[in-house]
Amino acid sequence: MKKLLFILIVCALGATFVLKDREEFTKAVDLNEDEKAILLIEAVTGKVLYKENSTESLPIASMSKLMTQYLVLNAIENGSLSWVSTYEPTDYVQQMVGQSGVVKLGMSPGKVYTVKELFTAMTVVSANDAAIALAEMVSGTEDAFVEIMNEQAQLFGMKATTYFTASGLDGAYIGKGAGYANVSSAKDVAILAQKLIAKHPEVLEFTKITDFTTSDGERLWATNLMLVGMPQAVAGIDGLKTGYTDEAGSCFVSTGVFDGKRYISVVIGVQTDGTDTTNPRFNLTRELFERYVLGLMVTVP
Repeated sequence: MKKLLFILIVCALGATFVLKDREEFTKAVDLNEDEKAILLIEAVTGKVLYKENSTESLPIASMSKLMTQYLVLNAIENGSLSWVSTYEPTDYVQQMVGQSGVVKLGMSPGKVYTVKELFTAMTVVSANDAAIALAEMVSGTEDAFVEIMNEQAQLFGMKATTYFTASGLDGAYIGKGAGYANVSSAKDVAILAQKLIAKHPEVLEFTKITDFTTSDGERLWATNLMLVGMPQAVAGIDGLKTGYTDEAGSCFVSTGVFDGKRYISVVIGVQTDGTDTTNPRFNLTRELFERYVLGLMVTVP
């Protein structure tokens, strides 16, 4: 009887250890949403909690804006830009305003916009014209900025990543056709998210914003519906970036703090539910956190 009791205690302790230390789950499970790639990690240590196809290079849409954020915040840090630096829309950016189906701030000719407004619009509502504007402010042209994006990706060891735009728009949106989509892997996106949060934690002050009012008086709402106060809210989530294009499908890199520890998740190419390109990525992200962080659905292997 004592021997049996000892075995039961050891088994119980072992199960507790798995849940507390959050072991890596590499065997694919039957999640409620289909996707092309998944990764869930601890932000500080990089420890992998769950992954599926995390190294394949795939289109990532507006998750590309993480690199744009990183480089803009670098420019502010080194003094070449400030939050009150102003920008007047170029003809190139004005062309973006006229495109249908492209998320944008909608800048007016002759009006000036601050870096802070552009950065907020790019981060909160995924405004593509704002991303291009910031790229021009940092490097003169978007093409020059994209060169720096790719150089930085190499420095970070992001081997599956290639950028063509500062915004993440596919080639079809910018008149270049197929083959010009920004690509990355779930692993690379997570690396970039780690670097961004570690060097520029102030980015979280923007990524947690649920809505803001533009200088034209228009109220715009965040694309991240998992923020507190939003329809798919999860307490603890404070970022990071959504993405969607025809090539990339529905994507989301999220971050949040649970029990004092920050986590990062990446989902790429989440299958849409009919015409709903928004909710499936949040449903999948919620399931990842519930299974492997909060332990609400965990089954000890």
